[in-house]
Amino acid sequence: MALIELADGKKVYRDGDRESVIFDHASLRIDKGEFVSITGRSGSGKSTLLHILGCMDRLTSGTYRFKGAPVSAMADGELARIRGRHFGFVFQSFHLIDEFTALENVEAPMGYAGVPRRERREHALELLRRVGLADKAGHYPARLSGGQQQRVAIARALANGPEVIFADEPTGSLDRANGEMIEELLLELNRQGTTLVLVTHDGRLASRAGRIFVLEDGRLLEK
Repeated sequence: MALIELADGKKVYRDGDRESVIFDHASLRIDKGEFVSITGRSGSGKSTLLHILGCMDRLTSGTYRFKGAPVSAMADGELARIRGRHFGFVFQSFHLIDEFTALENVEAPMGYAGVPRRERREHALELLRRVGLADKAGHYPARLSGGQQQRVAIARALANGPEVIFADEPTGSLDRANGEMIEELLLELNRQGTTLVLVTHDGRLASRAGRIFVLEDGRLLEK
């Protein structure tokens, strides 16, 4: 059974009488532990597809299954539980909470999941150690470099032990050195067994995936 399975997926946005087809007849299968990249030009719909796979958006038609369960038919509350229990997200713009320290940002998902305060603090510190930022635990995002903020975001994505990390242009706003650091960190997580689904327009980064899909003119094709 595939971990992620999309079959004949279609996504349409409507604005009054106007209809914009983002993609159609999109199908893919991702097994546990895989590293898959989704590439395409800016505006091709890559992020929309990632949001659907991450249960943050819905298909217009077609089916999406996670671990065999029909995600397409689930209520919003069920989708939220899947996101919280099984998925971690890393975005280009970090999305850290400015008023929280690095430690508190990593703790946040565990707080929403009801993890006791002491347990979540210990785990958050361990995750910051894992990404090389234990000494920055008390720093606020404004005092961290872009690469450090992205590492905090990755630690936060790992907080609830996700089976899948969805990464949307995770190196897009970083300089080369920091981008390569984040890239290696994500690859190491994949080597340790985390399924990685990466959206990027960076052909070099995409080429490091086990499989590459291209979204172009509304069609999803495997290279």
